[in-house]
Amino acid sequence: MRPFRLIVPLALALTCTAAAAGNTVRLGPSPVLGGGEYSTGGGVTVAVEMRNWAGKTGLCGVWAESERLTAYVRHKGNVVLRKGSIALGGEVLTHNLNFLEQVAPSQSYAGAPAGCVRLQRDWRASDANRRLEVRIPRQELHFDRNGTKGGGLRVTFRDTGHANPALTSGSLLPKKWTSYGSWSGKVE
Repeated sequence: MRPFRLIVPLALALTCTAAAAGNTVRLGPSPVLGGGEYSTGGGVTVAVEMRNWAGKTGLCGVWAESERLTAYVRHKGNVVLRKGSIALGGEVLTHNLNFLEQVAPSQSYAGAPAGCVRLQRDWRASDANRRLEVRIPRQELHFDRNGTKGGGLRVTFRDTGHANPALTSGSLLPKKWTSYGSWSGKVE
């Protein structure tokens, strides 16, 4: 009888998750933007909004990284987001922004398909009039050379105050060296 007690709740939970996953949540017309830039060029933008989710606080959002990034930091956005947080009036609502959905850089993220998280925090009517803060701390990414201590490259990620850092120009290297799918395999 014991295995049956475990299987039924597990099956029910998986069914509910699958049904919820089928519904795409889209961002509203004016999500809050935040993010930062790499010292090697380019950056990461986060767009988030808060929702009343059946009486609990829900956070939904997306993130994008510049199209032209050096090979060192390409695909490192999730590492940077792991240390981020979202706050409301000084109250930190959540840490680790890896629940956000990755999208292409855009002038506007309104209507973008978003990743969401439902918090244990009760929704308050006054929350609708308060502005969220995206906080991604300054951090250094270390890329060691062959595992030697003290060698390698250090890249700094920091908030530079730009409204949409993923739209910044990115790497100073030629575009054909830093764009996705642009290398032809031929040496010119």
